[in-house]
Amino acid sequence: MNRGRTAPVAVGVVGAAGAVGRAVLEELLRLGVGPVRAGVRRPPQRPLPAAVELWPDRVEVGDAQALAAFCAECRVVVNATGPVRATGHLVAAAALAAGADLVDVNDTAELDEAPPYDRLLRWRTAVIGAGLMPGLAGLLPGVLVAERVRRTGPTLTVHVGGLPHFPPAAARDFMDRLARPGGEVTAVWRGGRRVPGALAVERDARMPHFPGSVTAIPYLTEEAVAVAGRYGFGEVRWYTVFGGEHTRAVLDRYRAGLPPGLSVDDAAAELSRASLTDLAGRTPYQAVTCELEGRGLVLTGTDSSALTGTAAAHAALAVLRGELPPGQLHFAQLPDPGRVIRRIADAPAVTGMRLLDGPPAELPIEEGIL
Repeated sequence: MNRGRTAPVAVGVVGAAGAVGRAVLEELLRLGVGPVRAGVRRPPQRPLPAAVELWPDRVEVGDAQALAAFCAECRVVVNATGPVRATGHLVAAAALAAGADLVDVNDTAELDEAPPYDRLLRWRTAVIGAGLMPGLAGLLPGVLVAERVRRTGPTLTVHVGGLPHFPPAAARDFMDRLARPGGEVTAVWRGGRRVPGALAVERDARMPHFPGSVTAIPYLTEEAVAVAGRYGFGEVRWYTVFGGEHTRAVLDRYRAGLPPGLSVDDAAAELSRASLTDLAGRTPYQAVTCELEGRGLVLTGTDSSALTGTAAAHAALAVLRGELPPGQLHFAQLPDPGRVIRRIADAPAVTGMRLLDGPPAELPIEEGIL
């Protein structure tokens, strides 16, 4: 958001050569946002879109001087790098110190260390967790809440997943969450607290909008807990769904945590390789289904990286348009979820977005495209 400041670059994207970064660039250009600046660690293997300004110097997250130079004169900086425990607050600190606002695909609230830029958030805006999960998966229930909630403490059921490729950074984030002490696999949110072991893993299951046989793992994320608190849900059942057998096998092995001697990096590399094996000769897909009080909402997309980049681009658009106040908020907390989702529904990464007059498990009586 430009508060009394003129800058020639609308958005700068750090990590622009990766799958998520490219998706951010392409969606920003489709939305007519520009100029757009791309920062990369090494020359991209494939050319970036012609309309993008490729920053001539190497942009390494750990190089404070290089980051500061890249962020200068940007109105918004998007961090498309990861994993979150490697990138930390580095991009955010550089962007905000340069006078830019921030969009981060990572949920930096997960980090143990406090952000070193709290003072700057009195004037600047930071949108964190701006991806698929966290991000879109946490925003979508707000659309159903706006549509109709007839009683207090309703039950929300969410399924997120598909047949993804886990790039190394995304795999590292996922395995890091899975390996934490007191993990929330098989847990449910009920009556204002976590209830461990309340749900079972569903193997070889058939689920609407998830092609073929899948495994649904109850996985109570921090985002799911935040959604429960935000809307006062009495119960939240949150499942991560995997359609690839090799990916499912890796997660089955580590569902109870990592064995002694195995690092999170090693497990993440194994997960990334397994997801590539599952994708051989197949088309990736992603889906999010939400059910609340007998009403459903379904989002389907091309792949997780494309949806993550799309969400980040739309967060940047909201900041540029002055729709967000100063301070830090999660993507799932964006005001007027319906407005954001209607914009995102037109993105090439989204193959379908539907409100259903009934739960996703039933034959849909389509009430209209959002």
